[in-house]
Amino acid sequence: MLEIIKSLLIAFFAVAVLLPVVRFALRRLSPAPDAAALSADELKYMQKQELKLTVIYFIFACILSVFSAGMLALVSSIVHASTAHLHVLTPNFRAFFAPGLLLGLTLAVVPLRLVQSTLLHHDYDLYKTYTRHMEGQHSNRIYNILLLLMLVISGIIVWYALRWHVTVDENRIEVTNLLLEQSAYDMREIQSIRYLGAEGEYLISFSNQTTLNTTYLKPVTLEMIALLSQQSNTRVIR
Repeated sequence: MLEIIKSLLIAFFAVAVLLPVVRFALRRLSPAPDAAALSADELKYMQKQELKLTVIYFIFACILSVFSAGMLALVSSIVHASTAHLHVLTPNFRAFFAPGLLLGLTLAVVPLRLVQSTLLHHDYDLYKTYTRHMEGQHSNRIYNILLLLMLVISGIIVWYALRWHVTVDENRIEVTNLLLEQSAYDMREIQSIRYLGAEGEYLISFSNQTTLNTTYLKPVTLEMIALLSQQSNTRVIR
């Protein structure tokens, strides 16, 4: 949980830092000389309204990030479900939170745009003038292009993330990574199985110096760990 909160805070800090930079770049690319000048009171008021929209954006981003990570974990389980293996391990919620966060930050723009006019009411026209003044004349068009670009990047990352899975048979473990590269290990190649202190979290070391950390995989059952221990003649280290 702390890891997820930390990731959210870092992402929101990054957005807060990058937004002024993006705005400056947009204003330089497409200045709006004919934009109506705003008084100091109007600028201050619009900054407060903008802060309100930013908070709402972060709320949407939190909800969509958590939902996306959960859905990706579920889809991965469905895609790799198989009766041909004793156990199939797929990435869990924690493993998918990073791509889910990227997807959530991107998709949160959509509901924010849909509710902007409702939230601002009669201030919506003044807000559009304010954004032209702060971001330039064609900022909306550029934001649309950036949104499509981020959706494409998110889709590619999710596509690769969904490929990772591990299959366990009676005498064999096979790991498929993000690039669909497969590594097969005989149970007798297991050198150690170390319990990491939390349910389902084990560090499995093989004779070729590679390791498999089950912290980000599910479901890791005691039955499966017992099978690995028995077939490799290795005791679980606590």
